[in-house]
Amino acid sequence: PPLLVAKAPGLRVVDLNRPKALNALNEEMIDIVYPLIQDWQRKDGDVKLVVLRATAGRAFCAGGDIRFLHDSSASLGGLNPNKAHEFFAKEYKLNRELGNSNIPIVSLIDGIVMGGGVGLSVHGQFRVATENTLFAMPETGIGFFPDVGGSYFLPRLSGGLPMGQYLGLTGARLGGRDAHAVGVATHFVSSDRIEMLEGILAELANQGLNAGSVNQDVLASSIAAINSIDAQKQEPSFIERDGEEITSCFGHEDVNDVLEAVAQLADKNPDSWAGKAHKALKRGSPTSIKVTHELLRRGAALPDLGACLQLEYKVAQRFMAHPDFVKGVSAVLGLDGGKKGAPVAWGPAPTGDELEEFFIGEELEF
Repeated sequence: PPLLVAKAPGLRVVDLNRPKALNALNEEMIDIVYPLIQDWQRKDGDVKLVVLRATAGRAFCAGGDIRFLHDSSASLGGLNPNKAHEFFAKEYKLNRELGNSNIPIVSLIDGIVMGGGVGLSVHGQFRVATENTLFAMPETGIGFFPDVGGSYFLPRLSGGLPMGQYLGLTGARLGGRDAHAVGVATHFVSSDRIEMLEGILAELANQGLNAGSVNQDVLASSIAAINSIDAQKQEPSFIERDGEEITSCFGHEDVNDVLEAVAQLADKNPDSWAGKAHKALKRGSPTSIKVTHELLRRGAALPDLGACLQLEYKVAQRFMAHPDFVKGVSAVLGLDGGKKGAPVAWGPAPTGDELEEFFIGEELEF
């Protein structure tokens, strides 16, 4: 089965179990976990703590099922775009349910976490990174956008909207310490202490069963205490190193000014973060980059996760009908007779009115 659920007193442990597919999130997994998360919310229920993790392998969850979305995309001659819309509706409802959970959800992100995997973990109250964590939101590179609540969490990371723009537009990859520094993770624990942490979580869940709920302050300080065992002198995080430059480049209101600022910095120092960012921005879909920039600006001003997911649902429908998405996924996976990793002939970026159309569509009802 793609998901395994284990029970202990007060505790439920959900293991993502598609290691060959790097635990990519498919519809079957969402259909299993969504009603469980809902059921576990019951005030009089016996679940006081939920742990999300992956069975063996190098990924927590490396994204959504892009092959399925590619095959459902409207721009392929309209196979069945409604299937894709249905997938997004289910996925975004799950994201919101996780974000609004009454009981603490602890995600153990001991590996690759991208796209849909970020949506599974980042909205829960506790996200534990390790030295094996590799975080990215690389959607602009496949002609899509950082969804699953990206418009909510990216602008609210440490460093605010400019930092969110940097991660969302370039798909920059962060290791565990950097993911913790920027706020994608709430805690860092080295992987050889995860078992110890799991024992503590089981104990707290058991106590929570007797007390009526898990004390979240105790939970937070327990995880932090494990980290402090190993918190000897750490390398400075990427924020300390590059944060000021990132803010000055990605703080521009106009996306073209962002691209220009990064290009200038990359010229001066091709080996810097800006050199990598410049390459990523040149590789990505101009439509994805422009829409993402606008989406994150709007998301920063919206009141909550639900409102952001509703906006993203409209944007997702547009991308399903846009040729860039099919081209982008084909290039990454080597489909439609293309070569894996071949450069993509993207369409032009949308103009003012065309950009506005990305934000109009069917409503997502919660």
